[in-house]
Amino acid sequence: MIRSPVTQGALAAALLLGCAPLATAAAQSVGDPTKCPWLNPTLPLATRVNLIMQKMTVADEINIVQGNGSSQPYVFYIAANPTLCMPALGYEDGPAGVADGLKNVTQLPAGVVLAATFSRNLALQYGSVIGAEQSAKGSAADLGPTVNIDRDPRWGRSFESLSEDPTLTAQIGKNEIEGIQGQRVQAQVKHFVAYNQETNRNTQADDVLVTDRVLHEIYEPAFATAIRGAGAASLMCAYSSVNGFYSCQSRSLLTGVLRNEYNFKGLVMSDYGAIHDVVAALAGTDSEQPFNTYFGAPLMNAVLNNTIPRAVLNSMVAPIVSEAFRFGFFNAPPSGSTTAVATTPAHVAFATSLAEAGTVLLQNQGATLPLTAGTDVAVIGPAASTQVTTGGGGSAYVIPSTVVTPLDGIRAASTGSVTYAQGLPNDTQLAAIPAGDLSAPYSGTPFAGSYTATLTAPETGTYVLAITNPCGCYTPTTLSINGNALIVNPGTPPVSTYSAAVSLTQGQTYTVAISGASGGLNWATPSQLQAYIAPAVQVAAAASAAVVVVADDTESEATDRPSLSLPSAQDELIAAVAAVNPHTVVVVQAGAPVTMPWLGSVSSVLDTFYPGETDGTALAAVLYGAANPSGHLPVTFPARLADVPAATVAQFPGTGGVVDYSEGLLVGYRWYDAKSITPLFPFGYGLSYTSFRYSGLKLSSSAVDGVTPVVVSAVVTNTGKVAGSDVAQLYLSFPAAAGEPPRKLVGFRRVTLAAGQSQTVRFTIAPSAEWWWNGNAWDESSGTYHVYVGDSSALTGLPLSRTYTMSTTIGNRGVRVIAPRGIAAGQSATVDVTLSAGGNETLNAVSLALAAPGGWRAVPMASTTRQTLLPGQAVTVPFQVTAPSGAVAQNVTLYGTADFSPGVCGGASTSAQEANPAALFNQAALGVTGCGKVTRHGGVQVRLQR
Repeated sequence: MIRSPVTQGALAAALLLGCAPLATAAAQSVGDPTKCPWLNPTLPLATRVNLIMQKMTVADEINIVQGNGSSQPYVFYIAANPTLCMPALGYEDGPAGVADGLKNVTQLPAGVVLAATFSRNLALQYGSVIGAEQSAKGSAADLGPTVNIDRDPRWGRSFESLSEDPTLTAQIGKNEIEGIQGQRVQAQVKHFVAYNQETNRNTQADDVLVTDRVLHEIYEPAFATAIRGAGAASLMCAYSSVNGFYSCQSRSLLTGVLRNEYNFKGLVMSDYGAIHDVVAALAGTDSEQPFNTYFGAPLMNAVLNNTIPRAVLNSMVAPIVSEAFRFGFFNAPPSGSTTAVATTPAHVAFATSLAEAGTVLLQNQGATLPLTAGTDVAVIGPAASTQVTTGGGGSAYVIPSTVVTPLDGIRAASTGSVTYAQGLPNDTQLAAIPAGDLSAPYSGTPFAGSYTATLTAPETGTYVLAITNPCGCYTPTTLSINGNALIVNPGTPPVSTYSAAVSLTQGQTYTVAISGASGGLNWATPSQLQAYIAPAVQVAAAASAAVVVVADDTESEATDRPSLSLPSAQDELIAAVAAVNPHTVVVVQAGAPVTMPWLGSVSSVLDTFYPGETDGTALAAVLYGAANPSGHLPVTFPARLADVPAATVAQFPGTGGVVDYSEGLLVGYRWYDAKSITPLFPFGYGLSYTSFRYSGLKLSSSAVDGVTPVVVSAVVTNTGKVAGSDVAQLYLSFPAAAGEPPRKLVGFRRVTLAAGQSQTVRFTIAPSAEWWWNGNAWDESSGTYHVYVGDSSALTGLPLSRTYTMSTTIGNRGVRVIAPRGIAAGQSATVDVTLSAGGNETLNAVSLALAAPGGWRAVPMASTTRQTLLPGQAVTVPFQVTAPSGAVAQNVTLYGTADFSPGVCGGASTSAQEANPAALFNQAALGVTGCGKVTRHGGVQVRLQR
């Protein structure tokens, strides 16, 4: 696991952006080293932590683990303790830049845009920009990235997450974390775990019922990679309940998985108010934010009366101060200010290039795009100018320093005529419903509670209804028609008025109900809508091309979307424009999939998701061909809501207090593949202004042993006339006995090619990519594995396919550590590390080890290596573990590992690969050195007792 906050890649990204990271070396001390010896940076980290904790009182420790309220300049805050030479530490949202109302920052494109690039390098730069601006604002930590899997497109936070796929999410998240922490800012990865909806969040009614296998294979991999691959400093536990326990109070998740399985050494902080009982301290949550409801006086009292041992409190404090030492905060505290100007021209330029790279071209019939600069264009839609949507709502909302509207961007790029028509009323332009049409006229006075009236439609057609939520306090307001939810308004920035279209019949009466906190009920009748649509149709008919910009501004933390439809009457507007102009280009600015009933009548569709503050500049570059769209969908676009994996109410948002994840492993594209459902657009899909051909698929071996990696190579050729980028994707299909989905993504490479250029792309299928979770350990299945390469998850997008076989496997082999519950300071105990039996593969070069925290000693009492280990044979090595005599009482993880190689690396073997010497030659030719090594892990928590 990477433990240095500054990595070489992050350094390169920082220098590229002109924002060199702050040094982690010792700086001018803020305290007296003679009074605070832990300020000495030459001491081992564990020694520094122990020295400061020996001086802490219970009150000192409570001050570190409790929240300090929202009166501080940062959303989460740990107060300074001058006596301990400990600086104040502020934590700030968010996933797309510095949030929480701070200004003079760069509003970057949303996380879903970053994921659409499938670019590790852009993820590194994205994190570097966020880290640099957080540092400028004096923040010690960025509350991000959001690596929760996008289980359902209705999730209100889909836009801030990365994708529906564990591999893509894990890899993009890893590089973003490295970029953030390369700026000496901690990344707080959120939200652990299975947090996939807003409905009923932070209540027991949002109790996720999910198997351990699904957690390990779908919802946990991104967190595991953040810990093991990126050295993430902290994690945020989630609002969701999982299998009967609030996430922040689940010992099985926070201790069993994070500490014992993933060996996480950082701190676990609660989401806003996500702790419901002081027992969260026993489960493994280290800090309550932003208030001290449970970790203030209640925790202090529990420790003082020994209801909760002091060792538990020490265990909570240790990772907080340890990470503060690791990031150099004691010697060089964060020095920025919330009033500082954090944005820079380089950051803004990066935001533009990212928005361009993440734009997905979904359709381009007749090669309408790119437009020529002299084309006469009609730009249509409120989202193009008067109601622009550049980001989602809630804690992820970043106040842009400036906004380039789509209309402004197009006008700046065009040399032809650009005519604008709004096309629909803005939500704030909708009028109050007259008393004659509403049985109980709505006064417009804000209220909290419920409101019911009958509405009689004065004409037949499409209406737009809107509600205003003035609360700004994450209190959802719902508008229902005849009991069907039409709008759910979360009351979060930046939007307070939401609208939706509904068809009503003249003279018919409807029941209108509002619940929540509302400040307005407005509408536009069919006649009023036509007064806006008719001028738009007129300018569209007169133009060579029509660009209709539509947006979904309803996506936000605190609520989920009731449907996948565009708000207001934007679908109707598109249909009307397309009827008069065959060169209609639709630009969708939405953070999640939307349905497209008009798709067959328009020529081109671009999806920019939430593109950030340079929206119009990036859009114009793509429209006019200065940038070639190269984004690929990180989520599946369903043709209709009924097709989504969690289509039943029991699955989303749940019934009877349970959210049933009965789709299991079939999340996202895996569901559509397994059920043979054709989506509107598949995961991984994206067009270009050029074309690509895939050829020459090669595998390093056609027979493997379950331990040796498989190297895959293919040739990508740009067969068009302009330069462009494509995303080569590798999918793997398992033997039927494994019970896996039809295919899953195991690798991706973004490749940029000039016209006519070819490039060989290589992927490595690590042994772990062939594993599946079997009860309490990873397992493998023998049989035939299918490899697919192309540029989308659909079989039509995967032109290359080969197979390899695995005749022997390492099977269900796991590492188990057996230790006493407690070891007294200065005393020793025997701890056993066991590699369990399993599989039918002979293992060679087997090596067992036990890692203990700094200051502890773990000495093997027998040989830790075995030349061979026969199929079905287990091995145990005892270690004498000695606890440090001077350390404070606390819980620690003893972490066991087992390394082993296949038989061909160690001599005699039943490996199928040994019978094929050419396989080793092929590996060397494709860049593989050695035979590979597999590592299995397992840990146990013990208490150092005094």
